[in-house]
Amino acid sequence: MSEWKSLWKRECGKTAPIYRVLVPESVNDDVMRAWNARGYRYTAGAPSAIMLTGGMGRNFFRSSVLFKGGTAAGTAMTAGFAAPGGIALLSGFGDAALTFGGMGAATAVGTGIFAAVTGPKYLRDPKRLSRKNRSTATGARWITPTSLGYIAGRKDGRDTDEQRLFHLAVMIARKIVRTRAWTHPILRDHVSRVDLDHAVASVGIRLQELVSLREEIEGIRDAGTAKSVETYLQKLAVAFTSMAHRVESMYEYYERLLELDEQLMLLHNSERSRELGDRVLDVLSRTAADDSADWQFRELRIDAESQSSIISGLVAELDETADDFDDFDTRLAAAQKSIDELEA
Repeated sequence: MSEWKSLWKRECGKTAPIYRVLVPESVNDDVMRAWNARGYRYTAGAPSAIMLTGGMGRNFFRSSVLFKGGTAAGTAMTAGFAAPGGIALLSGFGDAALTFGGMGAATAVGTGIFAAVTGPKYLRDPKRLSRKNRSTATGARWITPTSLGYIAGRKDGRDTDEQRLFHLAVMIARKIVRTRAWTHPILRDHVSRVDLDHAVASVGIRLQELVSLREEIEGIRDAGTAKSVETYLQKLAVAFTSMAHRVESMYEYYERLLELDEQLMLLHNSERSRELGDRVLDVLSRTAADDSADWQFRELRIDAESQSSIISGLVAELDETADDFDDFDTRLAAAQKSIDELEA
């Protein structure tokens, strides 16, 4: 059994594929900032993405409801007073027309004041999408189990290797962002150079292409094209293997982070031990005479310095692993070339 399949069975073989990963290039930064302000979870490492569709391209939140709802209600009331006032005026009932006209004018002024107060708040709200960005958000591209050939159900259900592989990639990404090392200040510069969302989405895009192309190839299979179809499918298998290597390298990266996690915990405990040792030494200096205590605690400090040295080495190794991780662009180009040759 291939390595990626063993990983899939261990990491997600017993869980249903539930994910909805955004292709970052399909929307602009303004849209993502607005989604972040709304609290949407759409990244590859999100533990449980919010399954929103049409609502992600609309402005439906507190400030928009106040502004749009309030002005709409005020406009309706103004029209409600203006209509009978106009009828009364045409019918010769001047007093009634004046009364309705006055009430309409009052509601119009009130609506204007309300809009002047709530309008700027809505326009400055970080959750707001402009008209152009609403269109962009509606056209966002997503990677889902269905787009990778998955159909739920016991009787008519089916799964594909592409879906399983991407499911594994998503699970690894979720594990990566949950490690202590990923959020630790010591890796701040390193993490800023590793675009996890782009890495996972790029795998998903290629896998979607493989699924679509394989279905098209299978659709022309007959007695005359069987040999060509088998040749094409073998070429697709080469491209798929490239994707599998990418996901396997992600898992190796995750294992490096786990090693760093252990060292960070040891360093934390060593530093905590040193702090406690200093407090104990302070107590001894004020309550008893122990000439050997200072030397003993100095030896403990050496342990902490040793842990720091090990962590520095691990961070350097992690940078090298990330370089291999990012080198996927070369392998991706090779896989894309194989797909392009098939399409040609």
